[in-house]
Amino acid sequence: MSYQRMSEAYQTTSVLSSSREQLVPVLYEHLLVSIRRASKQIESGDIQGKAQSVEKASAILYELLGSLDYDADQELASRLASLYTYFLKELNEASWSLSARRLDPLIEMVGSLHESWVEAARLVSEQNKREEAASSA
Repeated sequence: MSYQRMSEAYQTTSVLSSSREQLVPVLYEHLLVSIRRASKQIESGDIQGKAQSVEKASAILYELLGSLDYDADQELASRLASLYTYFLKELNEASWSLSARRLDPLIEMVGSLHESWVEAARLVSEQNKREEAASSA
């Protein structure tokens, strides 16, 4: 089995065994990697690679849009939907105009959101552990 296939198998297993709060930071991490890669590919003139990276980033954004829980917090879900829509628009504009600089604000915002989601996932995990400990005591 090739390294890439083993890596893909590991990632699939990791995703399937993760909780919801653990998956969002993973999606943000992959989104950030894809946008950074697209920026570098635009700068180097790798148009085919840029197209693949933009496609992957767009797919992640659509997944994030589709996973919003309006029942849990309608205001937050609406704000995130607007933000994801903005990211999609800017990603496509940067792709069409071949402007790597246009991706810089997205990289910064997605990086900040990623850090926030990592912290939120950590807090939820700690809370779940405390609840499990309390219920088994």
